[in-house]
Amino acid sequence: EWLRMDLVALAVLCLLALTGLVSAKEAIAGFSNHAVVTIWAMFVLGEGLTRTGIADFIGRKVLSGSHYGEVRLVVVFMIVAGGLSGFMNNIGVAALMMPVAVDVARRFGVTPSRLLIPLAYGTLLGGLITIMTTPNLLVSSALQDAGFDGFRFFDFAPIGLPALVIGTAFVAIVG
Repeated sequence: EWLRMDLVALAVLCLLALTGLVSAKEAIAGFSNHAVVTIWAMFVLGEGLTRTGIADFIGRKVLSGSHYGEVRLVVVFMIVAGGLSGFMNNIGVAALMMPVAVDVARRFGVTPSRLLIPLAYGTLLGGLITIMTTPNLLVSSALQDAGFDGFRFFDFAPIGLPALVIGTAFVAIVG
């Protein structure tokens, strides 16, 4: 991990173009795809929310109460992470909320894994709510490229919201 992921991706892209395996036009063609631009913008938004402390503030504000049991902590973390991941990158939300989860686990005497695993599930299930996840954007883009209407922002919500609620209930009660 001595070289950042984005630099590796750009280096590979340049190497492929320089060796002639792909033409220069093919090498930069992906940057004109609106799904690629949207995913890039999603990373920028997530980083902005991280650096400004807004998402961390939301996590800490929601968990400011002093009478939380483990089940309630699981529910709160899954719902907060799910809500954030509907509008941010799932990995970014998980990375953002992990320190909060570990801190809260210590404060309330809960094993960190008992909050981190539900946090991971919450981010995955929250990604089902909107088009703002990479697979949803790519599918929508493929539909548009094939001449069909793409998905709108909340087209996934009728399935994603119940999945988040049911998944949260399952993890809190059974998990």
